[in-house]
Amino acid sequence: MSTEELQNSPLHGLSAEVMLTELVEFYGWRVLDAAIDLKCFRIQPTIPSALAFLKKAEWARNRVEEFYLYTFKQMPKSTPEEMELKPRERGFPKGVRSKEPKPLTAKQALELRPVDESRPVKKQRTRSYQAEILPETPPEESTFKSRFSR
Repeated sequence: MSTEELQNSPLHGLSAEVMLTELVEFYGWRVLDAAIDLKCFRIQPTIPSALAFLKKAEWARNRVEEFYLYTFKQMPKSTPEEMELKPRERGFPKGVRSKEPKPLTAKQALELRPVDESRPVKKQRTRSYQAEILPETPPEESTFKSRFSR
């Protein structure tokens, strides 16, 4: 990758704090959590705590940088060979400019989230599914006796 192409990257010279601040101001924590699926965006999120986590976890920082490049800045997708590189090592040809940020809701962000084949798929039962499989039966009386029961 030439230095000229790397200088055309929106990540060139951008600190993680500025990037995260821009994302939070535009999308908010809820959309970021839905799109990127990081616990630091879900449980009591703050910029300093998220930055501390992103400094420790390179895989998480790469996810945030990819979201910044391809969703927030709407840069064109790279070739498969370039996609194997870290986001900061990818460049864009001269003349390619970033676009306006793409507005998202939490629901749209969930649909955009890439599917990770290495994670086990959790099947969540819907209420109709539970009703078909488990018919309504009255609860049985418990045989458990506590010291508080009479």
